[in-house]
Amino acid sequence: ANVMMGEYLINAQGEDVVAGIRTPQPIAKMKEVLPEAYDQFIKNINLLEKHFGDMQDVEFTVERGKLWMLQCRSGKRTGPAAFNIAASLVKEGLCSKEDALLRIESDHVKQVLH
Repeated sequence: ANVMMGEYLINAQGEDVVAGIRTPQPIAKMKEVLPEAYDQFIKNINLLEKHFGDMQDVEFTVERGKLWMLQCRSGKRTGPAAFNIAASLVKEGLCSKEDALLRIESDHVKQVLH
């Protein structure tokens, strides 16, 4: 099963995250605090992953209850995670077996074999 991984900070700026001044909360907790923004966030993530055919690393903000998606990119992953994600992408119909295999880098294979 897919599990949303990530963290968020309430009433914070990007610098707070980078500087490590504050401790972020698990993204699932956002559902309790900002339920409408969280629901839209999940819809957007699903659309992005379907569009790009890959797990996404996203940055976002919520201002006055409105969700703003700032940027996204293919998420970094360890070797074992690369294989699991590739299998999930195929299983979910987000990409072909061939495309999934192309996403696995040589370093991912080395991590799994050693």
